[in-house]
Amino acid sequence: MNRQGYARLISALRLTDVSQEKPVAPKDWPPLLKASLALARLDERLSSAPSPVLDGWTRRALIHEATASLRLDGFYVSPQDLMLALHDSLDRAGDPDLGRAIGIHQMLQALMRRNSRNLFQPRRLMALARLRLRSGPADSHSQMPYWLRERMPDPETTRAAVEDALDPAAVVGWTPLPALAGCAAVIARWHDSGAAASIGGAGGRALAMAWAQRAGLCSGYRLMPSIGFLGRAYDYRPDTSGWTARFLEACTESAAWGVKLEGHLKGTYRRLHEAAPGERSSSRMTSLVDLLISRPLVSAKDAAQALGVTPHAGRAMLGELEMRGLVREATGRGSFRVYAATAF
Repeated sequence: MNRQGYARLISALRLTDVSQEKPVAPKDWPPLLKASLALARLDERLSSAPSPVLDGWTRRALIHEATASLRLDGFYVSPQDLMLALHDSLDRAGDPDLGRAIGIHQMLQALMRRNSRNLFQPRRLMALARLRLRSGPADSHSQMPYWLRERMPDPETTRAAVEDALDPAAVVGWTPLPALAGCAAVIARWHDSGAAASIGGAGGRALAMAWAQRAGLCSGYRLMPSIGFLGRAYDYRPDTSGWTARFLEACTESAAWGVKLEGHLKGTYRRLHEAAPGERSSSRMTSLVDLLISRPLVSAKDAAQALGVTPHAGRAMLGELEMRGLVREATGRGSFRVYAATAF
């Protein structure tokens, strides 16, 4: 890490503020330091990565975080299915679980466009999550089947739960904590307040992502907390003792996953540029390689719009890369095909 990275890490750990008491158990400091250092290193790698690699990492990480977050709420959608659905390329009808995954992904995308300091207010968060807190027409709910009516959150209960989760006194109490300890506290309060029971746990995990950036540990939204619990969902128990340590271990796993993805994209980016048809550096093929790294899936139409060529030309360029084994077709169809960069 460079000097700037270490300065950010020390600040995020609150080590420079000796006047503040930091209620972190002594046994939690080793995992706290390990997780904070891992996330700071990931942030440094991404900050110095080529722009297509950073964009590609963010897009792919949000897809995986959305499906991992959904899994923690008890539903399953594969990242591949969500990726295809977001590109309107899924070869089957959608279902309620896929709709939930798309909703979480939309929330995370909106999160990325917001200043993290402005998210810890109930009204702004409810707008971000697109929570419908006002009832529709008087007879609208009566027209729904009983099983759907029972699952609809009560607007007033939801509002009260979110306001409790983001009580100003609680937000002030998180500020002196080391950054990741604050993230753990954000999620724990989201569950304790009843917000998770009312509208799901994804909102609390999204707030934890924002808190890591707000607390200065990351220069952007780098923490993907749900990914850290893949394969260990039984550890996701924010309402029990030992939660902070389990969360910190998951943060370390998430950072390791992020480093692996960054390394994969950076290697693929370099090798694609080396292996693509040899043309001048300003050629459209070079721009197409950048597009394939920055986006999980690319169609001929996408290529045409991004490169300023006809769809036929975009299809020909992608076909040339496919013949060279540099991209793979992701849908298995003969028409309306979409492509992804081939892993090396």
